[in-house]
Amino acid sequence: MKEKLDAIIEKISKNQVSDDIYDARKEYQKVAGEIYEDDKSYEARMGLFLEWYIFDRRIPGKDLCPLDALISENGHQSLPDELKSVNDFSNNIHGLFLIKKIRDSDVVVLNLFDKEKYTVKEGEGKLIFQKNEIFEGRIVSENGNYYFTRNFCFHPKEAIKFIKEEINKVVRVREGYLKELKKTNSQLKEFNSKLEKNGREVEKFNAKVQSSKSVDKTRVWNERLEALKKVRSDLLQEVSTIEAEKTNLENQKLKGEVGEMSNLLMQRLNYMNLKWERSRQIDLHDIYRN
Repeated sequence: MKEKLDAIIEKISKNQVSDDIYDARKEYQKVAGEIYEDDKSYEARMGLFLEWYIFDRRIPGKDLCPLDALISENGHQSLPDELKSVNDFSNNIHGLFLIKKIRDSDVVVLNLFDKEKYTVKEGEGKLIFQKNEIFEGRIVSENGNYYFTRNFCFHPKEAIKFIKEEINKVVRVREGYLKELKKTNSQLKEFNSKLEKNGREVEKFNAKVQSSKSVDKTRVWNERLEALKKVRSDLLQEVSTIEAEKTNLENQKLKGEVGEMSNLLMQRLNYMNLKWERSRQIDLHDIYRN
């Protein structure tokens, strides 16, 4: 899995123009802090940047991240064997996780943004993690199993209260949109039910028209059919409008706006962590604060 992920990152990095990667790094480090090669966590932080660049950052002028663009432009059939897992990687889970359990071959983590638990394959969990630890990470799936990409930003336990308060700000926005989405899905179900009923009515009167031998009855039933078709047209328009609202909530609001809020929070916390790593002379609560 790690080799496949590295191959994808390498392919996309080579395909993108150097100016775009440079601009992306400036954009990322404007929030997450500028990193230097002598930083202890340099490799992990560069890994987090590259993952953000590949998986999350929208290409200028497109509503696609580089990984989605790779899939869109090449299609699965034309990709080399080592890149066949791109679709699994596009469904990655990026978040702030809390360690719940550490076992010999896996760890159980809670994504603090959506309260989902994941059992992640990790043979070195007892060396890497501590129970009740909070960290930024990314989970990918392959063959029905979850794995970490192995680039982490660990936050001190003393900052957990502050971090959870900041996460809750994102969660409240997310829950508001989920409430809207639930209402929209309910409306969509209601109008689709009306469409089905209308369709049955149309079929019934069509059958009557086809079998009728009475001119007067045929005229009445045709009038009824026209009225039903007008109702159907209005219902279809309503369904189209509601489906557009649903798509907007799912893609622009939940995936887009809430996803961006989550990323910006993780980048801010990344910068606080970088300051904490570089200077032990500053009180932690003077770093992890707004």
